[in-house]
Amino acid sequence: MNMYKLVLLTTIFLLGLISSKINAQSPLPIHLGIKGGSNYSELPVSEGFSSEYAAGYFGGVMARFDFKRFYIQNEILYSEKSSKIEKTTTAASKNAKWKSIDVPLVIGYKVVDFSTLNVRVFAGGVYSYVLDENFSSLNQLKNAYNTFDKSNIGYQVGAGVEFWKFTVDFTYQGGLNNVSKNFNSKPNSFNIGVGYFFL
Repeated sequence: MNMYKLVLLTTIFLLGLISSKINAQSPLPIHLGIKGGSNYSELPVSEGFSSEYAAGYFGGVMARFDFKRFYIQNEILYSEKSSKIEKTTTAASKNAKWKSIDVPLVIGYKVVDFSTLNVRVFAGGVYSYVLDENFSSLNQLKNAYNTFDKSNIGYQVGAGVEFWKFTVDFTYQGGLNNVSKNFNSKPNSFNIGVGYFFL
């Protein structure tokens, strides 16, 4: 009887070691983390004005589901964006600013995939809801954007590098619909983000 117990305990111990080894080599496919960075945005404006890129920032949370080399990543980000606006008839320029909640959803592929390092490419869509906008610096511009559409849909493409739990992404984001029904105006931005997966 004691021999059976010894064999049983030894088997359980060995199975425990094998299981822990497998788990150590096969991380969970679901990861959660935080992300922040800077954006460089441009807002095309109505006739009589010109626009240039200006700096802003963003921050929020992200979740990723891995399937071998492919993955799906979703983010919820608070963004503050800005675009330099200049009236073509004068030398005066001001920054138009807007705050939004951005929800990107992308599908990615790991071009290089090691245990502690990967290089990725990705593409997908992004939904943005504008919380607040400030175009009061130029009255004519403010009047043109009185019908500012708070809900916007866009797309994004990018590439990233990941080392251990840290990640760096370079993204281009463009608008698919106009921010105003009165004229063509699709915002776009270049984003640089740094993230950390704590799970």
